[in-house]
Amino acid sequence: MNVKEIISLIPDSILEDLALETNVNKYSKKLKGEVIFKLLLHCILSYKDNSLRRMESNFESIIFTYWNKKNDDAKSIRFSSISERLKTMNPLYFQNLFSKCIEIYSSYFEKKNQNLIRYDSTIVSLSTKLLHVGYNLKNGDAANLNLVKYSIGLSEIPTIAHIYTEQSSTRENRSLGKTILEHETKDKQIIRIFDRGVNARNTYDELIDKHIPFISRTNVNCKHKIIEKSTISPIQTSTLNILSDEKVYLYSEKSIARHPIRLIKATQQNAGNDPIWFISSMDDLTAPEICELYKRRWDIEVFFKFLKQELNFSHFVNRSRNGIEIILYATLIASILLLVYKKTNDIKGYKIMKQRFLHELEWEIMKEIVIICNGDISKLEKLRQKPPD
Repeated sequence: MNVKEIISLIPDSILEDLALETNVNKYSKKLKGEVIFKLLLHCILSYKDNSLRRMESNFESIIFTYWNKKNDDAKSIRFSSISERLKTMNPLYFQNLFSKCIEIYSSYFEKKNQNLIRYDSTIVSLSTKLLHVGYNLKNGDAANLNLVKYSIGLSEIPTIAHIYTEQSSTRENRSLGKTILEHETKDKQIIRIFDRGVNARNTYDELIDKHIPFISRTNVNCKHKIIEKSTISPIQTSTLNILSDEKVYLYSEKSIARHPIRLIKATQQNAGNDPIWFISSMDDLTAPEICELYKRRWDIEVFFKFLKQELNFSHFVNRSRNGIEIILYATLIASILLLVYKKTNDIKGYKIMKQRFLHELEWEIMKEIVIICNGDISKLEKLRQKPPD
């Protein structure tokens, strides 16, 4: 599947319909929602260090001018105008567009034997003097930083994202736990996988109440009452020694869980036999299968690395709460396009995937510009295959 085909699945008609639906263009004649989206998308794909000034310059480039051919109102724009627009425009436009992209592009990924969603959070920080939203830690190296937490769910593509800036967001039970519980999916049997940062007993109970299967880790030596003792003999996998598989009630000093949960105790073979405990609401999988599925949570760590290293995710292009949310959704949409391109063209690496996507996008636009100018496209094709001496 080529870049042109991938991008064509988000036609201007969808962008225009969402603009009407969210009333995003109410206070702007030039920098409409559709234009800001295309500008953000092109800059996210083009630069590893995107900024407002880069966006200002990119707006006048021939590549973006052609891509944005329906917008004839402005030939240039100031970076301050882009900044102000990001502060004030309705982020619901980008959120709804993100949801639309999930709907459109999910079909390009085959369902595997186990359909999973991995959840995790990542934190981006900036000096409290520069960033006026976010929470902070009282002690340590981050004491003078404002922190913004992004909690994301990832299947084959990102499927949910929340931003947390409140002081209560320091606890994953409040932030990531909320994201997991609020994530509605058509298929109730999709397995949720998350790390031990989410460890609230009431979160486990609520997931079980909703019949949502999940796999996680828990702290070693967490308080629990065994109600069904392990009947398995020790099992050795490629990385673990599985010692027991029991049904327990988890409890703390303040409360006890309403539902029993499966607790699998193991030790790691290559880490000094350090203990590692897994929990799950699922009874239809073996202990080794539970442990093996949990390992796939690492995919979201790789995804976060890709966002930060290749899509400028660790940098605040705009420092307002509104702008941060808009850029989050624009970045995730860019990641979806790239992941579809990677999947359909069987590309292994993330870095080369982005480079090939951008080169192909610019090539397609160049070809169309040559045709519009009554040029000979065959000569351009030959030039690409064999540059002049």
